[in-house]
Amino acid sequence: MLPIPNLDDRMFEQMVQEARKSIPKLFPEWTDENEHDPGITLLELMSWVTELQQYYLNRVTERSERKFLKLLGIRPHEAVSAVCEVSFTGLQQQLVLPKGTPLQAMDQRYETVGTVQLVPSTLEKVLVRTETAAGDFTSNNHAKIAYYAFGPEARKGAHLYLGFDRALPEQTEISISFKLFDRYPVTMASTVNGTAPMISSAKVAWTFAGAGQQGMSESWLPIESVSDTTVHLSQSGELRFRVTSEMKPIALYPADDRSRYWICCTLEEDGYELSPKIEKVSLNAVKAAQVETFSEVTSFTSSGEPNQSFEASSYLAYNGLHTIQVQDEQGRWRDWQAVAQLAACGPADYCCELQQDSARRVTRLRFGDGVHGSIPPQGAQRVRLIAYTAEFDYGRYVGGSKGLPGQTFEVSRGLIYKPSSLLLQVGSRPRGETSVVWDDWQAVDDIDNSKSTDRHYVYDAAAGTIRFGNNEAGLTPPKSVEPNIRFIRLQAGGGVRGNVKDGLVTGFTEVPGVSVTNAFPARGGLEAETLDQAKLRVQRELSTPTRAVTAEDYEAIAKATPGLRVARVKAIPLYKPGMRDYPKIKAPAQMTIVVVPYSESDKPKAGKGFLQTIKQHLDRHRLLTTELHVIPAEYIKLTVHAIVVMEPKFKNEQRAITQALRLLLQPMDLGQGSEGWRFGRTVYKGDIYGVISRMKGVVYVQDIWLDAEGTGFHKDAAGDIHIPPYALVYSGDHEVETISQTDV
Repeated sequence: MLPIPNLDDRMFEQMVQEARKSIPKLFPEWTDENEHDPGITLLELMSWVTELQQYYLNRVTERSERKFLKLLGIRPHEAVSAVCEVSFTGLQQQLVLPKGTPLQAMDQRYETVGTVQLVPSTLEKVLVRTETAAGDFTSNNHAKIAYYAFGPEARKGAHLYLGFDRALPEQTEISISFKLFDRYPVTMASTVNGTAPMISSAKVAWTFAGAGQQGMSESWLPIESVSDTTVHLSQSGELRFRVTSEMKPIALYPADDRSRYWICCTLEEDGYELSPKIEKVSLNAVKAAQVETFSEVTSFTSSGEPNQSFEASSYLAYNGLHTIQVQDEQGRWRDWQAVAQLAACGPADYCCELQQDSARRVTRLRFGDGVHGSIPPQGAQRVRLIAYTAEFDYGRYVGGSKGLPGQTFEVSRGLIYKPSSLLLQVGSRPRGETSVVWDDWQAVDDIDNSKSTDRHYVYDAAAGTIRFGNNEAGLTPPKSVEPNIRFIRLQAGGGVRGNVKDGLVTGFTEVPGVSVTNAFPARGGLEAETLDQAKLRVQRELSTPTRAVTAEDYEAIAKATPGLRVARVKAIPLYKPGMRDYPKIKAPAQMTIVVVPYSESDKPKAGKGFLQTIKQHLDRHRLLTTELHVIPAEYIKLTVHAIVVMEPKFKNEQRAITQALRLLLQPMDLGQGSEGWRFGRTVYKGDIYGVISRMKGVVYVQDIWLDAEGTGFHKDAAGDIHIPPYALVYSGDHEVETISQTDV
């Protein structure tokens, strides 16, 4: 650890003496340096102020640094849970796995992040058929070796077939997960909450092999799509769908050894910037996160009408213990009793029927009608189902308040809880009542700015404690002889320890005979951010543009468009597509963004979905008075004709010269130290002379002329090629003639 420097290293007398010694050099006319001189008084005043500043600067503590971060709207991030995708096999019948189903990876606890319907089918075959070829990629899918979903070109009409050993059940929501290859030189910008959804430049349609009219023949029928987070196979995600009628087995080449049950993905509109490559297709797959939930809350909105019912779908809601809460007219929460039958309740009884559906794995709440059981008051989020584990039944109570200011309670039980998951309640018994009412208390970073009536507390994850206020800064919990402080929502997890390798998430005991595994490693687990890391993040965020004002702002924001691989961006201010004689003529309040997607093509072309996604993203950041245009780059094909005089032993080095020219005249970074041709830069013959002259064995360049193909360029009298500001160049078939020096 680096030593902390002493910033308070100069005393008042030292600073005064240094200032007085500099007077003859800086102001020779100043001759009176006695104490009565006003100038000396000012020097002493400034020395005193400087000494105070140094003293306080030397006393900057961690608490002060956290305050400074808070002023900037920054707080250290909490630990992040690792996430992986798990798939289930060995099913004999349909099964619903609710959200929060526990899994195990050695000593790490995982939970599913969503509810999934498992079906007793197996994906047996994966076929890809294009106009020119048909291939069986089942072995690739098992071995996680990437293959093109629609061939390398991804032309319209290509098909991806998935064959199953048995028919998928009708009218059942089925999930198929797609893991696409993503290890490209240009990374995909991460998606954050609140960003506009990505729009695909291509379009696919899903069908299944079913019975035709009157069930006499086979026909490809459309499936009922529920959701598609793959965005037409543009990114990894899952497809949720329903089969609307009975599936029929058919034999498809090249997997025509027997009949199978097929679904088909057809590329109806091509335009992918990057042809999708699949690493793994999985049936019965769901995401799982490295967390352990002790207690959770499901909230419902009450209409105030009789006989209301609500459903909660989660593992704890179905398997855990329950507490039902309703918020009264005063905004306080009361625990309602769960009963078997509402008929036994009176009109003023706080009771509720709690039923469980074993087929759908849901828990249902039913309230009374005012005759048998009270009716919950009308309002949003006024009904709660609190579900918790049996082991947490007693542990959810933190303790009882003594009514003293600044109380601290220990809450850590060998685990670091996620601060964002905490929901704490404090109970009190109103005068004249026998039941306890509960108030929600809010977790804050500190209570320095809390008012005396604010129900705030501070959770210290490192110390494993919660701290309350003192009735001046933050309210003090009311005194109680019984435990009256409890957690109703609590979750632990996060950290790099959750980034387990593939094949380690295998613990699943809910259903005998059903196994689970993760085909790919868990990723994303991070430890809680330290103060030093938070300070570095502040520096990065302050330098990251959040408003598009300058051309550089537009380029940085466009390149960070979530969900896209943007290779190059060029912002052209005061330019509108179709203008001529730019920059002599300019268009006010216009901004044109030229984008190049990452692609395996020599001429990457942004499709309409790609352009629209970037425009939607930039619209959130641009100035209201700016008219924005997002266009694809134009490509100018440039061919070099050259006659080069070489040393005799290098006479046949045309290929090396051609390769050097291709490296110069290319629109993308090829990973060889070349960044690609600049947008709108004129191709001068001198550029070509320079590249060829630097080649080994070249004596001199005898002649060069350039040819170009495309739109918007012009060739001047000197033979240079001038391209428009939105254009790039790429190499044609260069013709290089070499002559030996001895033959000249």
